[in-house]
Amino acid sequence: MEQNHYRKKIGILGGSFDPIHQGHLNIAESARAEFSLDEVWFIPAGHSPNKEESSMTAAKARAEMTALALLDYPHFKMSPMEIEAQGTSYTYRTLTKLCERYPDVQFYFIMGADSLDYLEEWKHPEIICQKAVLLTAVRDEMDVAQIEQKIRELKKLFYAEIYPVYGGRTDISSSALRRQLAVAEEKPPMLPDAVWEYICAHGIYRNKKER
Repeated sequence: MEQNHYRKKIGILGGSFDPIHQGHLNIAESARAEFSLDEVWFIPAGHSPNKEESSMTAAKARAEMTALALLDYPHFKMSPMEIEAQGTSYTYRTLTKLCERYPDVQFYFIMGADSLDYLEEWKHPEIICQKAVLLTAVRDEMDVAQIEQKIRELKKLFYAEIYPVYGGRTDISSSALRRQLAVAEEKPPMLPDAVWEYICAHGIYRNKKER
């Protein structure tokens, strides 16, 4: 009798992670639990298409902070693939490379519901939808009915699989955290301990104005 072939389910969470915080970890853990993912891979952006690179913390430091934050999570890992790649870190390129390297894996791309609202403007959204199931994290202040309507529209447009992630809602942004870290004498609550220790040891964000 022929056995069914199990495809490993891997979540992908990209971002600048400047710095990584508990909100990122909560969303990843909720996605893993709600969709029975085997692992979640965190991929810090190398050359982001949406941000002025000169305003970002050095890629090496962002990658090291991300790796430190994941040490207590056995199902999470950090991948430097975008940092090591040449050219702009477009999502469609990353997912295409992942699918080529791991043809037996089903990838789930985790994104914020605010990003879903302009997915049509991303570079090759049709390839993104072809290469991965999309999981969109819903925040507390968001209109769930409006998000679900947007999902229905995108599914028709790109023949995509898109599902909301309802858990892990955390109202914190990296930009707000950077403003706190510029003057903080104590660890902000949403920052992992190991990341705070790294920031203090390397003097990152201290007395820097948020751009």
